[in-house]
Amino acid sequence: LNIASTGIKYNLQRTKKLLKICGNPQKKVKSIQIVGTNGKGSTAAFIYSILKQEYKVGLYTSPHLVDYKERIRINSTKISQNAINSFLLRYEKDILSIKASFFEIMTVLAMWYFHKKNIDISILETGLGGRLDSVTACENDCIVFTPISMDHHQILGNTLSKIAQEKAGALINTKQHCISSSQKKNVTNILIKHAHNNNNRINFINTNQIKRINDIQLKNLKGIHQKQNAYLSIKTIQLLNNNQIITVNNHIINKAIKNTMWPGRFQLLSNKPDIIYDVAHNQDSLDVLYNTLHMIIEKYSRKYLICAFENNKKIKNSLNKLEHFFDKIICTETGIQKSMPALKIKKIFINKEKIILIKNVKESMKCFMDKAQKKDLILVLGSHYLAPSLEKLFKNCFAMHE
Repeated sequence: LNIASTGIKYNLQRTKKLLKICGNPQKKVKSIQIVGTNGKGSTAAFIYSILKQEYKVGLYTSPHLVDYKERIRINSTKISQNAINSFLLRYEKDILSIKASFFEIMTVLAMWYFHKKNIDISILETGLGGRLDSVTACENDCIVFTPISMDHHQILGNTLSKIAQEKAGALINTKQHCISSSQKKNVTNILIKHAHNNNNRINFINTNQIKRINDIQLKNLKGIHQKQNAYLSIKTIQLLNNNQIITVNNHIINKAIKNTMWPGRFQLLSNKPDIIYDVAHNQDSLDVLYNTLHMIIEKYSRKYLICAFENNKKIKNSLNKLEHFFDKIICTETGIQKSMPALKIKKIFINKEKIILIKNVKESMKCFMDKAQKKDLILVLGSHYLAPSLEKLFKNCFAMHE
């Protein structure tokens, strides 16, 4: 059974069917669902980092960087191939008759595995949207909304309101504990209205509490947006504490937050020259990257950018903003079906003299690594699909060292 061959199917019915066949493990596992556009993975990582100090915790995230087993972990250990094989062997016929997609299979596999391993609580990152995402079928106890902005507009809708409505749909009943980062005004109104229709309410946190957010210490994750993700995670833990779902003290929270790492987020792969990798790939995440770069760019002599994106990404304005930071830019391709042609990326940039086209990621890296001096910067940007090439160059760079 080649589970990786199926495309996106946007609907809850197949997931619910498969969960039922597996004995409805989601009803026996406490779970926290992370919904939003940006910061889902990092927020999941912060909450995970805190909870696993005291509990046996399952983490389900997507997409993966190098190996699809990264998506399912229990206390830092990836799911084994044996566990996957045993699940597929047992339910292959059902999977085929239901025609479940890769993401649907992975979601049900995660819940089945977490239940089998008798975890205390799980953290599930929504794949796409919310209303019709497989993770929503898991009837989660707690919903965490990270900032909602424009992305996947070709699937979720081409306005922020439509996207917010899809994300709001993750909230499905009166019993769920709900929390959200501060959102744009129309997003806030949509979330409040949806919660009200479900006889529920959402605790919105005030990310304008600059002093408290600035006081957060982070060793591995850079930028004010990561401090905001950390603050949302702390508030989520407090909400769960107050509702007696968990018990974690403040000392543990602060220590775990400080040491959280999440690969691919402004991640330093090597130094002298500094080689940084970031998976920012939509307007908001690129704007956040701009702010982070702005704080550090002066310390570098020459700055090089290697970028690749998937098609259908609205990135023009953000890339134009970033362009002036760099002396030379390579437009490359990830080699997957959905990769944006390098020529198309080149057309986005204004100063064509800076641009080099190299379709192969490894050759792109070699080109700049041969040129770069100790005080230079090489930033690799734009897609999770760049990770396998980077992993070959910088062995084990995405292992979760905790």
